[in-house]
Amino acid sequence: MNLRQNAAAVIENSKGLILACERRNIKGAWQLPQGGIDEGESAEDAVLREVREETGIESKFLKIVAKSSKVSYLFPHTVSWQSNKGKYDGQEQVYFRIKIADSGWKLAENTEEFVSFEWITKKEMIKRIVPFKKECYVKAFKELFGENYEN
Repeated sequence: MNLRQNAAAVIENSKGLILACERRNIKGAWQLPQGGIDEGESAEDAVLREVREETGIESKFLKIVAKSSKVSYLFPHTVSWQSNKGKYDGQEQVYFRIKIADSGWKLAENTEEFVSFEWITKKEMIKRIVPFKKECYVKAFKELFGENYEN
């Protein structure tokens, strides 16, 4: 099985809400900022790079406060992810709980990956995530926040 190494950002504001991102290519598909870990790059560096690329938020406004163990999911047969290195069967992810500064940062209005952003509760994020990623989100949120967000 060929799993892409990936880092995901659970960006939390001072009100305890997290940043949800709606995919540009699939209307109504919400997720966390995430992306592949490049060769020679740490997961911490990758997650901060992906946040900047996908949201416009610079790392100076972010503080990593916790990291989950690795969790993985397989793509359903209707989904495949291609890269110049070949096809992946799914992703093995580490999730980072990241606190964001109360001010000074700005979300990008237009990114290649996302069309809109919302600050929502953790339970709402679990409700919005595509089914094949749900178990990973539930496990990571349990580790990062110490609560069960499944229902």
